[in-house]
Amino acid sequence: MAVFRWFLPLILVVFLVFAGPQRSVLCAAESHGGHGEETSVAEAVNPLDFKADLALWTAVVFVGVLVVLRVFAWKPLAEALDQRENHVRQEIQEAENAKVEAKQILAEYQQKMAAVEGEVRAILDRARKEAQEISEELIAKARQEAEAEYQRKMAEIEQATDRAVKELTQRSATLAVEMAGKIISARLDPAAHQRIIEQAMGSIAQMKPPGLN
Repeated sequence: MAVFRWFLPLILVVFLVFAGPQRSVLCAAESHGGHGEETSVAEAVNPLDFKADLALWTAVVFVGVLVVLRVFAWKPLAEALDQRENHVRQEIQEAENAKVEAKQILAEYQQKMAAVEGEVRAILDRARKEAQEISEELIAKARQEAEAEYQRKMAEIEQATDRAVKELTQRSATLAVEMAGKIISARLDPAAHQRIIEQAMGSIAQMKPPGLN
């Protein structure tokens, strides 16, 4: 921007410097008329000749142009460029801030995801542990119930067996007494004695102890 500020005035100065002698040449040509026109023009275009009025005019025009440019061109242009530069700088800063904020949000999101994954993993581990404990409890309870049922059935069978043996013993004793009484009360021949024994054996075979039906 500084180069642009001094480049335009430099061009104007060069233009005015070269435009001044050309104007003096034209004026000299008109004042001398047709006689000696070539000599007058040659003298007027000599760049080494110093003319005070031309230098003053050039300085006045240069200063005026500088003032006009400074008021109406340089200052608004500089302000516009400064505003544009500030706007671009602000946009860059906002972009940097947004980038930093995005990184922070991403880091927070990753932390939250890691925490959630840890919580989910802990919940799954706890659920598996509880399921295993419940399964073990159910298996142990089923075993206990099965063992209790087995013991109860065995006790019932043992009780029924004891009752049957007791009943069989009582009936056998009664039958033996009856047989002995019959043998003693009557004189039996061998055939009758054998028949009584067979009847007693048949009676024993037909006995059904209680609880074994």
